[in-house]
Amino acid sequence: MDEDQIQEVILAFTRGSQRAVEAGADGIELHAAHGYLIHEFLSPFFNRRNDLWGGSEENRFRFLHCIINELKKVLPEGMPLLVKHNSNDFTPEEGITPALAVAYAKRLFDLNIDGLEVSCGTAQYSPWNMCRGDIPVKEISASFPESQRPGVESVLNKIAGKFDMIEGYNLEATKMIRPVIGRISLFAVGGFRQVSGMEEAVANGYTDFISMCRPFIKEPYLVKHIREGKVKAASCTSCNKCLAAFVHDIPVKCYEKKFPM
Repeated sequence: MDEDQIQEVILAFTRGSQRAVEAGADGIELHAAHGYLIHEFLSPFFNRRNDLWGGSEENRFRFLHCIINELKKVLPEGMPLLVKHNSNDFTPEEGITPALAVAYAKRLFDLNIDGLEVSCGTAQYSPWNMCRGDIPVKEISASFPESQRPGVESVLNKIAGKFDMIEGYNLEATKMIRPVIGRISLFAVGGFRQVSGMEEAVANGYTDFISMCRPFIKEPYLVKHIREGKVKAASCTSCNKCLAAFVHDIPVKCYEKKFPM
């Protein structure tokens, strides 16, 4: 990206946030994780630039810094601004490490954001670190031409079983970041299924909020049921067939019992 393209994208984030405000959103979260564009600027693995936008921690952070500055000019007073942030890239060569994640968190504190969500992994190189749980081998391979399926299944079978679901698998990274962000609300995401585990993480001060995604795909009213004392755990088994829906270009929903192959 040249300078004009970078400025164009910064403006696009600003305009996108303005549209979200007009549509009635309660807050804005910038996705600076998982190998998407903001994260690619932040990560030493992806960012090989040697200009103002790369080559040092400060320069790699500049893109996110500029986006946040521009958003603060247009967001209504009181509109919360959050950032989703990687704690570990799990890339072939070193990217964002827990130590660098803490350093970036300090910079985000200085920018006075309202919330920080701590995640990990990249869609390109470490999707199963990012999601964990079962690898739906048959469901993913079915999206490939028949001649390629044995090879795809062979690759996936080699890693199947190596990324079992761990309750709160980003919580240790969240604990590392907790001391440096002051009053900023902290969100822990990744593998929370047991209500007791969620309550413990909040009660111990490791995080202020619990984030979930896949459990809501299966149980849209999960929070309501937890509040009413009807459930002690999310029923999501992390089969990840909902993720296999992406490669089939079909609606994302719970396909645990039957996948339309």
